[in-house]
Amino acid sequence: MKKGKLIICIIAAMVAGCLTGMLATIQAFKKQQSDITEYVGGNTKLNAIWNLVEHNYVDRIDNDSVMDRIYSTMLSTLDPHSCYLSSKDLKTESETLQGHFEGVGLMFQIINDTVCIVQIIPGSPSEKVGLLAADRIVEIDGRNVAGLKISSDSIVSLLRGPRRSTVDVTIKRYGETKPRTVTITRNYIPTNSLTYSGMIDRTTGYIRLERFSETSYDEFCDAVKKLKNKGMKRMVLDLRGNGGGLLYSALNICDELLPRRELIFYDQGAHQRRKETHSTPGGLFCKGELIVMIDEFSASASEIVAGAIQDNDRGIIVGRRSFGKGLVQQQFTLQDRSAVRITTSRYYTPSGRCIQRPYDKGTDEYYSDFIQHIIDEYQGDSLLSNINDSTPYYTAKGRIVYGGGGIYPDHTIHYKTDSNIVYYNQLINKNIIGDYVIDIVTTNIGAIRNKYPTEESFVRSYTVSDAMLDNLFARADKAGIKRDPVCIGRYKKEIRSRLKASIGSMVYSETAFYAIQLPYDPELKEALNVKIKL
Repeated sequence: MKKGKLIICIIAAMVAGCLTGMLATIQAFKKQQSDITEYVGGNTKLNAIWNLVEHNYVDRIDNDSVMDRIYSTMLSTLDPHSCYLSSKDLKTESETLQGHFEGVGLMFQIINDTVCIVQIIPGSPSEKVGLLAADRIVEIDGRNVAGLKISSDSIVSLLRGPRRSTVDVTIKRYGETKPRTVTITRNYIPTNSLTYSGMIDRTTGYIRLERFSETSYDEFCDAVKKLKNKGMKRMVLDLRGNGGGLLYSALNICDELLPRRELIFYDQGAHQRRKETHSTPGGLFCKGELIVMIDEFSASASEIVAGAIQDNDRGIIVGRRSFGKGLVQQQFTLQDRSAVRITTSRYYTPSGRCIQRPYDKGTDEYYSDFIQHIIDEYQGDSLLSNINDSTPYYTAKGRIVYGGGGIYPDHTIHYKTDSNIVYYNQLINKNIIGDYVIDIVTTNIGAIRNKYPTEESFVRSYTVSDAMLDNLFARADKAGIKRDPVCIGRYKKEIRSRLKASIGSMVYSETAFYAIQLPYDPELKEALNVKIKL
């Protein structure tokens, strides 16, 4: 991947992760809640400045918007993770962490001003009324949404609504001359944090967690039980890209992996005495080989899990140095249903490491340093560069580990630097594969479902033909992407797999995508071959 695309990916992931904090119990702090707007009104200097702006500024101003920025700026001067959340932002994030939202249960993409359904969530209200991937939405509650410059947010606001309320959706389906209208009764829609679990081989199970939400622990336990019934003796817990979430979910998962009463982490701050959290004996998978995969976007609660596993010598950590967030936030809900998150303590791994990256130069520099660090590692030979704390710490069995800037893996996986992969990346990044998949599903979804009635049968037997690949490459030609025969020859299996996985995800569910793609994940392959004695 070119450096420019790498930076774009980094920034996108960073922005997505900034709102994901590590939340501790807040019941003891409810009496301390206060409305910041009352504080602002009572502060003579700030109030005087605000009155001057309000009555003299050249343009009309949106008071609420300006005040929101003031709150955010004020908190950002403390550290990079203390923040203000508007009521809208808080509601959106709460839905993610709660593990569900209220709506109709479909995913869409706007293509040429047309709202195209790209996935139906299994068991959702949309599935129950017979909507299919590749259906085009033309009206919502009688309002035309086709052929307009309408935003995705507008479509979401029209489709979402309180549980048990209804919405009329008119769609056009390929092969049908007349539109059809269905009435959908909204319901709770699960947003699973565990995106995939399955057996890689006869004894190795794989679990991928994207975040730690209210449902993560139950999802994890269900997956472990099923995999153990299938013969799992070794587990790969994939936390790559997991930016954190709810602390107690991460602690509960640690509890199922540690065999004895062992320290998971401790935290302390200027106004909080040291508090230790230990595991309890007898977890679901406290014996057996354990591999935890992390990368530069694994943060917060993910780092607590990785640190506890590493420091207790329970398993090996494989991947790249994690983000380095070692601060704990408390959330305080305000009277207008907005909230503030204030850093109240630092957390430490069992060996005594604080893995928080320095932030003394300000929030902007904090994130700029992170991006530069990724670029340096990508271009250099060492993934352990720029260690901020050279103090050695020791695991339970005496292995040396370091703090001061994330969790350092026991085995590092270098970035893939193959210039011949650029063409393959362009097929993905410029949505050539995505657009082609929509066309395939639009014209063939009935035939695909008839021939492969279950997701498992599709994963097992569906084949991407050479003719389909030729059509894909022809589309790339038309889009101005120069064909690269060397890349096609070297990565033909990967391109074929990506195309099949994308079709499976659209017709069935996201689990089909991972089931098809995992055998082609080079980092997973490397992790499975690591031999480290603990």
